[in-house]
Amino acid sequence: MLVAFHLGRVYTLSLAELFAVFEQKSVPFKIKELYTEVLIIETPAALDFESLQRRLGGVVKIIEIVDTLPRKKATDFLSFTLKDYLHPNIIRSHFIKPQAGKLQLGISIYQAGPDQRLFGQNKRIGMELKRGLTMVGLSSRIVIPEGASLALPSVAVTNNLLLQKGAEIDLIVTAKQVYVGKTATVQDFQDYGRRDYQRPVRDTRIGMLPPKVAQEMINLAKIPESSKAGGEYVLDPFCGSGTILQEAMLMGYYVLGSDVSEKAVEATEKNLNWFRPRYKLPPNRFEVAVSDVKDLEKNVMENKKIACVVTEGTLGPPYDKPPGEKEIEKNFKELAKLHTAAFSELYKLLPAQGRIVIAFPAYRKNSGYVSFPGLDKILELGYDIQAPLDEKLLAQYPFLKVTPRRSIIYDRKDQIVVREIMIFQKTS
Repeated sequence: MLVAFHLGRVYTLSLAELFAVFEQKSVPFKIKELYTEVLIIETPAALDFESLQRRLGGVVKIIEIVDTLPRKKATDFLSFTLKDYLHPNIIRSHFIKPQAGKLQLGISIYQAGPDQRLFGQNKRIGMELKRGLTMVGLSSRIVIPEGASLALPSVAVTNNLLLQKGAEIDLIVTAKQVYVGKTATVQDFQDYGRRDYQRPVRDTRIGMLPPKVAQEMINLAKIPESSKAGGEYVLDPFCGSGTILQEAMLMGYYVLGSDVSEKAVEATEKNLNWFRPRYKLPPNRFEVAVSDVKDLEKNVMENKKIACVVTEGTLGPPYDKPPGEKEIEKNFKELAKLHTAAFSELYKLLPAQGRIVIAFPAYRKNSGYVSFPGLDKILELGYDIQAPLDEKLLAQYPFLKVTPRRSIIYDRKDQIVVREIMIFQKTS
């Protein structure tokens, strides 16, 4: 089985999350193609596409590959390679189910290599496809990306009912061949919106971590599936408004949150009490408490065990323009005190080889970033930094963006304070 994954905007984080989940689920696979936003794997395993899509915060679409076509020349137009392939009989057998009414068909192209004369090919292929279907009496509507985009976003796939009333045909183009696929699942952007914007408490001062990123961080923790049976918790000691806790709870884990701010703990409780019944989750899956992080063992952990820690501490004040060096130094000095105390306390609570997945603040400066400098003190407490992706893979695919300190930057255009996501593991 060949399966493709349309990776999210921060594709390195998406890939690291996907491979972590494969490891947890013992999915055997071999990389066939990898190019920024798209990964193709070969696997003997039967994948549950729907379940996998719900689990992954960083995968936009999962695509089932149905055929592979050779290209005579890399400079050939894609429509030329496909001219004898997109026959109505092939479309009916490979892509669509028998149904009444007009077919809704989307055309997405993924460029897995250097420039290959792909602009405008969605429209040309769509016209040829529509012409062939009309000749055999099938009415169709073709949906193609807007502007300079080559691939349809999940919003377009969902709003045009492509998976219900037709199909999205995906063409992944390399220099030597074209992988022809059909979209199996897409990210449920509407549900992510509900989980983020419809919560009772949403306060920029106590946490704005997107649910997708929370999912990715939880998956990077590689939490043992046995934790879902109870007895072990996913801990967030800086719970803010509870985003990490809600996403871990949705995955089936028991969760434990704390924060030094009473207001933050109240917000978390309100949000989780709103969240649990809406997603039909069992009762008694979460506990939250007010506590300074250095007092967790005394205030929070009585008769409790944790499986891992997933958290985002304070990112500091927001900025409209890059702060000066002295201000950054002051912010990091305060952060160093907080995290040295936190990692010291968490070391006592973590199991052997237990993980902490954390987002630190970093500041965009010129063409790079100024990162939190206090890692040495954390490592001295008994931790190693884990690479989010295999070192051989990083060497093979230089476009993967992992920093020299084994972190992944999650940012948005023009954002000054960004997230630097790191994985720590207890050394003994």
